[in-house]
Amino acid sequence: MKRPASPSRRGPARGLGAALLGSCLALPAQGAAPTLLLQVEPGESVLFSHAAQACEPWDIPDTPTRAFRGADGLVHVMQTHFRGRWLAGEDLFSLRHGCGVAFEGADSADPSSFDNRSWIGATYSADGREVYALVHNEYHGERFGAPCPKGDNSACWYNTLTGAVSRNGGVRFEPTAPRLVAAIPFRADETLGHHAGYFEPTNIVAWQGAFYVMANVVAPAPQKNGNCLLRTERLADPASWRVWRNGAFGTTLADPYAGPLERERHLCDPVAPDVLRWPVTSLTRHEASGTWIATMRGRARDAAGVERTGVYYATSENLLDWRGPALLMEAPLFGACAPVRPIGYPALIDPDSTDRNFATVGDRPALTFVRAEAEGCEVGTARDIVLKRVRIAPTSASAPRSSR
Repeated sequence: MKRPASPSRRGPARGLGAALLGSCLALPAQGAAPTLLLQVEPGESVLFSHAAQACEPWDIPDTPTRAFRGADGLVHVMQTHFRGRWLAGEDLFSLRHGCGVAFEGADSADPSSFDNRSWIGATYSADGREVYALVHNEYHGERFGAPCPKGDNSACWYNTLTGAVSRNGGVRFEPTAPRLVAAIPFRADETLGHHAGYFEPTNIVAWQGAFYVMANVVAPAPQKNGNCLLRTERLADPASWRVWRNGAFGTTLADPYAGPLERERHLCDPVAPDVLRWPVTSLTRHEASGTWIATMRGRARDAAGVERTGVYYATSENLLDWRGPALLMEAPLFGACAPVRPIGYPALIDPDSTDRNFATVGDRPALTFVRAEAEGCEVGTARDIVLKRVRIAPTSASAPRSSR
């Protein structure tokens, strides 16, 4: 398909967050500034308090905010650990946490099962009853006797994306058939020594007759590291997802355990790696301008050479060509030692969005993120979900206002 038209990661947090942030980089030249100006407003709301609402110690927010409006009239938020539980309420500011488990992987010792420790990383519903999900699936070989370097749990970490579906508004999810959505063209034993795979899907967005999601890819050569863009026209068919490669969405993602494969035929091209230089955590479309906004957590040096860590954003007219990044909110991040209340998992979401899946934003959306009480270099269970309002305005680099 042609280019679209314009308009445990999860135990104590050190390994993946620090690894995917990479080294401190210089910010891009002024000419690459985003076409929208985003500014965080004073004040905040706590959407989930671990101390007050957790059902068990490791019932923690461990993904960016993913939400949809159900057929029951409630807003449902999935932002949890590998034992998936919902927050639900009349709006984002009145969420109640339920202790019923909607989804949990089997924690299989077999990496080819793609049924290991599993986090629901993205949801999408057209009617509020049938809900499709993309699952961040982690296989940790060190837990099952793989020859991993002592003390480096990420060295035997193999990650895939799998599918799940609920027919009852998200009360319970079951695996799709087939289960696998995205894997790098390597088996787990072929990536020992470094975390590898498709990680942390963004929310699923619908645009121009298709569905899109980004995922961060880390892999041996010949696959390049970065954020890859996936597309399908049929959420019900996990095998229908294609990745952007050589100027089109024509590349399939194969099961590396199904038999011999030609790796070059199953690679993706990372999108705008000079701009999207850290894992993209959310995708939303600004309704007034038709501009896409991506959020990321990262660190970079500003024009004065000062290191700035926190939430960054970039903008695009077509999900492929991006401008930025620009700093949205400065804050210490998961993965650094001894920060004061570090944050992770940022997402841009509009509590007043007219979209069932909160994929659109107006001029005053919100930034949500997870804030933790760090214990030295570790981030444990003391984590809350925090919301801060954001103002959006056009810049001198803004594209003409969209008529769509």
